[in-house]
Amino acid sequence: MQRARMMRISDQVARIVFLICAILVVAIIISVFYFIGSKAFKVFYLPGGSSIQEFFTSTHWDPTAGNSDNPAYGAWGLILGSIIITLASVLIATPLSFGMALFMAEVTPRWLSRILQPLLEVFTGMPSVVIGFLGLTVLVPWLGTISQTLGYGYGAAIIVLVVMIIPTIVSVSIDAIRAVPGSVREASLALGSSKWQTMSKAIIPAASTGLATAVVLGMARAIGETLAVAMVLGGQSLPDKLYNLKALFFTPTTNITQAILSDFGETSGIAQDAYWTLAFLLLVISLAFICVSRYLASRSVYK
Repeated sequence: MQRARMMRISDQVARIVFLICAILVVAIIISVFYFIGSKAFKVFYLPGGSSIQEFFTSTHWDPTAGNSDNPAYGAWGLILGSIIITLASVLIATPLSFGMALFMAEVTPRWLSRILQPLLEVFTGMPSVVIGFLGLTVLVPWLGTISQTLGYGYGAAIIVLVVMIIPTIVSVSIDAIRAVPGSVREASLALGSSKWQTMSKAIIPAASTGLATAVVLGMARAIGETLAVAMVLGGQSLPDKLYNLKALFFTPTTNITQAILSDFGETSGIAQDAYWTLAFLLLVISLAFICVSRYLASRSVYK
């Protein structure tokens, strides 16, 4: 009797502790949004600030008026830079990641999978500064040699991001593929499908929601990556010739995260508020990616 009473008390204590932890997590998240948001919108209503239209349509970014008489808050160039490198890196990394995940989950023998899986997990946790340093010392000179340029730009940033997001996409994709019921494989093989037909016509459609979640998580990491990308972009403004592929991918340029990293600490007042606006924009984009991934993860694996 006393033991049962103690168990009920311990359950109640554990329930209260978990509730407090959940409340703290929610409070911290709301506080972060409130703190950044309270600073982010100042640039739109304080004297000397920017209009919403200018911020999201102009490509002239000079909050400190270092290159002109009047400050400029056109962030479209920075946003466009982040969009280009994120979408391009995801487009390249997705088929490579799916192929690697199918190989590790469906083709490779168990002993090889037990070797490759830990290596993949180690690579997932590799510090971004290490990858950025390798990109700066190896990739940028190589790209400069083949393109007859300095080697900095979107091209180097895209390759660096591909290397960084492939482990994330592969890890989640492997779990999604392994979650497909064995009956799906057996039914496909029983109908006379080959191994490749089973993977392409049965397993991939069955794991589509999990695979989509993996891609969204890869995009979330790509859009917010800072140090590694900043090390290989090497510029402070957009290229002049955006419709020239060589100039677009092999000219020193910038994006949202690099601008925040390099300039935020040297600004104050309304200029610093403009960088808070960029940070809030990244936060909202990351939250949107997380919401999409949670929605996809909640759907049925196979219907």
